[in-house]
Amino acid sequence: MSAIARRVGVPGWALAPTLVALLAVVITPALVVLATQDDDGGGGATEQAVRAGRLPTDVAVTDGTVWVASGRDNRIVAIDAARPQGIAERHETGAAPLRLAVGEDGSVWTADAADDTVTRVNPLLPGSTGRRIGIGADAVDIAIGHDSAWVTNGQRGTVTRVDPVSNRVLGPRIRTGNFPTAVAIGANFVWVVNSGDGTVARIDPREGLVMGRRAAVGRDPQDIAVGFDAVWVANRGDGTVTRLSAATGRPLGRPIGIGGAPAALAITRDGVLVLDSESGRVLRIDPDDQRARELAKVPGFPTAVAVGAGAAWVVDARNGTVTRVGGG
Repeated sequence: MSAIARRVGVPGWALAPTLVALLAVVITPALVVLATQDDDGGGGATEQAVRAGRLPTDVAVTDGTVWVASGRDNRIVAIDAARPQGIAERHETGAAPLRLAVGEDGSVWTADAADDTVTRVNPLLPGSTGRRIGIGADAVDIAIGHDSAWVTNGQRGTVTRVDPVSNRVLGPRIRTGNFPTAVAIGANFVWVVNSGDGTVARIDPREGLVMGRRAAVGRDPQDIAVGFDAVWVANRGDGTVTRLSAATGRPLGRPIGIGGAPAALAITRDGVLVLDSESGRVLRIDPDDQRARELAKVPGFPTAVAVGAGAAWVVDARNGTVTRVGGG
């Protein structure tokens, strides 16, 4: 995903047992966001929250549209970034969409945690029912590359590849490690975080194979991002961020101490933003000296955030809202 997202287990919702288990692993509390100098806005006032469905779990922004996955409604919601209080479009998905991603062609994909599918939605058809694609394994996270969609299968310990042209599964599932959760694409590889064993697998998308040995990172890694010739991994269990070479997948230097429970990352023009899900701090790592500096601290109980359309957009799963932060 191109934005910070991630992670908290929230009790009290009537969800399928599988989805409850997945939420406990791949969503963490106290997410915050800081706008950057590119298209993120400048850190202005927080605007009124907009209803985004029941149990929204993820958000993405593209071409002036804010997309929100509404887990209990089995749909994605399309909100006009210029008029967020206006009437939102809704598109049906599979059961319990957990994560979403946007393809190069503007298609929106969801990883449907409760029925082993991914859904591809054509946003040019308002109110359309998305194309559901069975993958034969649980769907946790999804990333869209030039010629494939990549889906992590947490309980299977694998990644499934989907052809975005034929909407069919390509080849056998690729084994990556113990409970793969987050996935990112960059530097000509597909990078998969294995939360269950504290490793990162590097997949060659041309061969569909894991390259070399998995890289050991910190405890309970939760998110991954690619930028500044490196791969950055947020390790929630030991309060660190690991930096890997984008060329070789090998660790670069010592882990960067963040403290708390870093659980989400985002690459900006001039640094790497890190969310401490324990305290709600947002820190910026300087890619040159690898020093982390606190930038902001935001209260609340959000679960996902994306950047675009001149602002940051924060989803709160408990209250079922998306809030614009910053911008004009």
